[in-house]
Amino acid sequence: MSILYDARGNEFQGNLDQITGGTFTDARTISGNLGALNAESIMDLNGHSTAVFDIRGTFVATVSFEGTVDGTNYVAIPVFNQATEVVSLTAAAAGIFIASVSGFRRVRARVSAYTSGTVVASLRGSIADCLIKAPPIPATTWVTNTAASGSICTLSLAAAGAGLFHYITELQIIKFAAAALTAAAAPVIATTTNLTGSPAFSFQADGAAQGTSEKQQFEPNQPFKSAAANTATTIVGPATTSIIWRINAAYYVGA
Repeated sequence: MSILYDARGNEFQGNLDQITGGTFTDARTISGNLGALNAESIMDLNGHSTAVFDIRGTFVATVSFEGTVDGTNYVAIPVFNQATEVVSLTAAAAGIFIASVSGFRRVRARVSAYTSGTVVASLRGSIADCLIKAPPIPATTWVTNTAASGSICTLSLAAAGAGLFHYITELQIIKFAAAALTAAAAPVIATTTNLTGSPAFSFQADGAAQGTSEKQQFEPNQPFKSAAANTATTIVGPATTSIIWRINAAYYVGA
């Protein structure tokens, strides 16, 4: 066996950088073919922080990503799709999915719904930190809504899925005067649901000329997490005479 020495003649104890051609032969079987309901590929963990699931093949099926602490009872674990930058608990198409698995004894990819084809699942564990922990995850969805003059405007972020929340990165609420406005004694207030503290946004109620607008923009330093999982989040502009609302939101979903 060759021994490497440093410049002072001491045995080298570190790890060498990998370079071109630095490949290793691993005789272990890494892939499993899953072609039936509840077929699964399992990987035991031993101090690993990250699990990577490589899902390939031609199939019409749903793959669920799950972990267990006691080796018997499994729970769904969120995974980060490296290509789409979306967090989910399942996959219905091929992709590379990354999960934080510190503390779990074992993880698995399980076919939770099956119609046809074969899912080729390859699992690998790493002691390295998980990418899903590295903020910020980019917003992947932009939604918008408007309404007729004098009508209520509701922007709804659809329920994200079991165990998943909305993470809002930007919110815009625009109030447009479709006709000349007269002053009122109280502000016009846009409201929200499924956001901790029920944030509300006050708009001016003074006289304004037709065609003028006012915008409230919310860009938190860190993404703002919805209050309840798998629940729609809404932002609502109230029905106000001669007012047209436009509401925009950028967000992603995660655990």
